[in-house]
Amino acid sequence: MWYRADMKRALLAACLIAGAVGAGAMAVAAPPSASADPPAVSSVAALMEKELHWGMSHTDLTSAYNQQNGLFDRDYAPQLAKLPAGSQQQRELEADLENRKANLERSLTTFDPGSPTGYDVTALHLEYTYGNGESIQKLFKDGKNRYFFYIKDRFWKMYDEVPLRADGPLGSSYQEAVTKLNALLGVAARIRAADPAQGLERTEADWADARSHLRAIDRSGEHLIGIVLVDKNTEVNLPSLRTYKAADPFALDPSVANITKHGVTDPNAARATPDAGKSRKTH
Repeated sequence: MWYRADMKRALLAACLIAGAVGAGAMAVAAPPSASADPPAVSSVAALMEKELHWGMSHTDLTSAYNQQNGLFDRDYAPQLAKLPAGSQQQRELEADLENRKANLERSLTTFDPGSPTGYDVTALHLEYTYGNGESIQKLFKDGKNRYFFYIKDRFWKMYDEVPLRADGPLGSSYQEAVTKLNALLGVAARIRAADPAQGLERTEADWADARSHLRAIDRSGEHLIGIVLVDKNTEVNLPSLRTYKAADPFALDPSVANITKHGVTDPNAARATPDAGKSRKTH
C-alpha cells in the first residue's frame, strides 16, 4: 500500500468505527475546517517509509530503494521466495526488479531555465519552479505513481497519485478519502476551495504535524487523489530559496511599459477634422 503497515491497521480500525456510527454521523463529528492554518495532528510520519527523511540527496534516496535489501528488494522478496530457484518465472521477476531500479535512477529531471519538461502539462506544474535548483524523480509502486521533489538536491516533498476506487485504500471518491483521513488522523481537515489567485487549482484538504504538511488534492476528474507530504521547514523558506523568477513571455518590454504607464493618447486628436461623411445642416 501507499502507507506503512501500522497506518494500514489504524485506517482499518477507523473504517470499522465509521461503519458503526454511519457516514452521516461521521460527517457531523468531523466538519470541514476553514481556519487560517491546517489543523495540528500528532504525526503523519507513517505515510512515508522510515528509510526516507527530509533533506536526503537524490543519490541517497535512490540508494534507499535500490541497494541490497533496500525498499525494492523487500517488496519483491515475498514473491521471489515462492518461486522455484532458477525458474523462468524467477528470472523474469528479478529482471522486472532490476528494471524498476534502473528506471528510478534515470528518472531524475531537473527544472532548468529554457528547458521545458513534460511535467509542465501535468497536474504537478505548480509544485516546482525553474531556475532554482529544483528537480524531481518518479517511480511506480503499489499501484500508484510517486514523485520525489528536491530543491538544491535536498528532498523536501513527496507526491503520491492514489487511484480512487471502491476497493482502494481511500475509497472511490474525494469526499470518502477525506473522511477516512479525518478518522485516521483524529482531526477534521482544513478545506480550501480552488482559488487560482492563491495558487490553488483544485480543492485541497490539509493537516500538519511538527515537521510535515499533509495535503490531499482533489483530482477526481482523473479518478485520483493527490497525497502530498511537504517538509514544513523548506516550505516556509521557499521565498528565499526560489529567488529566480522566470520572465513572462507575454509581458510588455520595459521601455514600452514606461512610455505607456500613464496611458496612450493620440497627439493628432486636437487637430482632427470633422468626419467628412457627417451631414451638415443647411439653411
